[in-house]
Amino acid sequence: MRPGDELAGRYVVKEVIGVGRGGEVWLAHDTVVGQDVALKPEWIEGDRETALRLLGEARALAKFRAHPHVVTLFDVVTEVPEQNTATTYWFVMEHVPGGGLDGKPSVPPRQAARIGAQLADALATLHEAGVVHCDVKPANIGLTRHGAAKLLDFGAAYRIGGAETITANGPYSFTPDYAAPELARGNVPLPASDVFCLAATLHALVTGAPPRGEAAQRAGGEDSSRLACWKAEQGVVEIDADAVGPLYPVLSAMLRCDPRERPEAAEARRLLAAVADGKVPRPRWWLPTAALGASAALVVGLFAVSGDRDDRGDDSARGTGSGSAQRQLPGDSLQGAARSLIGDPHTADVCTLADPAAFDRFGKSRVDVDYGNFDRCDVLVQTDDVNRIDVSFQLRDGSPPELTVPSRTIGGVAVREEPPAEDECALLLSHGKPGEAGDVVRIRVDVGKGTVTGGTATLCTVAEAAARSAAEALNRGPLPRRTLTYPAESLAWADACALLDAKALSAVPGISADAPKAGVANWSCEWFSDVDDLEARIAFFRDQPKSARDGDPVRLRGNDAVIVPRGDGDRTCTVFVVHREYGGHDAETAAEMLRLYVGGRRPLADLCDMATDLAASAAANLPAI
Repeated sequence: MRPGDELAGRYVVKEVIGVGRGGEVWLAHDTVVGQDVALKPEWIEGDRETALRLLGEARALAKFRAHPHVVTLFDVVTEVPEQNTATTYWFVMEHVPGGGLDGKPSVPPRQAARIGAQLADALATLHEAGVVHCDVKPANIGLTRHGAAKLLDFGAAYRIGGAETITANGPYSFTPDYAAPELARGNVPLPASDVFCLAATLHALVTGAPPRGEAAQRAGGEDSSRLACWKAEQGVVEIDADAVGPLYPVLSAMLRCDPRERPEAAEARRLLAAVADGKVPRPRWWLPTAALGASAALVVGLFAVSGDRDDRGDDSARGTGSGSAQRQLPGDSLQGAARSLIGDPHTADVCTLADPAAFDRFGKSRVDVDYGNFDRCDVLVQTDDVNRIDVSFQLRDGSPPELTVPSRTIGGVAVREEPPAEDECALLLSHGKPGEAGDVVRIRVDVGKGTVTGGTATLCTVAEAAARSAAEALNRGPLPRRTLTYPAESLAWADACALLDAKALSAVPGISADAPKAGVANWSCEWFSDVDDLEARIAFFRDQPKSARDGDPVRLRGNDAVIVPRGDGDRTCTVFVVHREYGGHDAETAAEMLRLYVGGRRPLADLCDMATDLAASAAANLPAI
């Protein structure tokens, strides 16, 4: 191909404007409609079936011909070889004059937000059609003469639910500097992967570099490539908060290491559009988890769950956080400012967060120190002989949601309201200056047993009393230490994450053994799979010993255990393994247990088999008594 050549009797070749996977990309003039186009080549050898598969990019692009922010594919022209050589397919595409945005000058945050909102809208359309782009980066984004963003190059696109990429360019193609962790680890691409890549791209448009830090760029050569891949696999993200300005809270949500914690593309579009309009974006209520910041502050949850206490779930802590200036998103556990008030969770007296007298006007109250994990302390409010309200104080890793605004303050504690729910009231308290890590209190109040006169209104009144009790404790300063420490054989000194290794976790298909979500003091640990939405969680748990009335009794590695199908919902199976029994409140027998849960889109029997296998492996690693 040379300047002046004519293709298909209508496209007059002008000059080379880039290089694609198949070779040089040419600018040409369409003499029929009188407009410039881009000609992108693909050389294909093989039979018709192979050709159709390798032309997946054209089919993917054709689906989105009408979208204003996806480059338009006008035609595919076949150049038949004169001899026994590869057939050339020329993609006749919309010409985006500016080409890719790589190497272009940086843009202000609000302009980047406008570009991002347009691209997020395009990605939302792709995802609805079952396509993941997989390689969103500045080089694959162009601007029209009127400044509209265009998503370019679908050569790495992946069909959701399929077994391969749309085109034959390797298992899953990605660019390490911009890739989501799950892409870099070779896991199946997800729509959330595009959201991560878009956020990394917007960071580069504003700052001139992706949010992987400068070390990789300084290393150079092969070392640079290896470091970039390692950072991508580990989910390392360093946001230049000062440079991205108003984009920071949105980018930090989109760059969550766990894909389930990122906003969907449609939500990202809404948040980015708000920044572009100069507004403070307000996320929908799924975002508090996704927007957790990176310096791990302590979250204290006060909540109670409907139903009898034996049936209550043990909520897990999530979040990897955000710090200041250069903010590293993968969270460390209980560091920095969080320790100033809570201290070592192994010795902190969590029950000092709750004053039982604060609930006297609602009924007779007492503290229950023998339920749930070691990160919590419960207050039971008996409103009459039959009915009860449960309140629980729980320590969690995390930071207050950065995209929400406090509704009021109690001393130095900010109060945020969570969305209302049936028979539940929830508040979130945070201690610390705006933008800093601080101790956080989550309050959720439910009916523990029976009914409550006044319904949700009464529960919210109880939540307000709990909030004031916790706020007063946090305002007084560091929590007191426990009068009596846990015995040496207690699970309080154990590491839940260490009880299951990669070999044991292989019982759950597709599990990411190297990317657990650890709770406070490693008293709980979660792992996630890219197969059938499977997930596994192990946590320590205190309660009265389980029996046949709770589920199916078994013996696992010499320990009593109970299997509870649907223990945490229809598609779940939970196994309780007794570690040791001890004298609890009012001389009742209490037990420290492992609570191991597996959930996902598999038959219940399969879930219980997986949960039992994991429980047996964990039981073998329990501390000696």
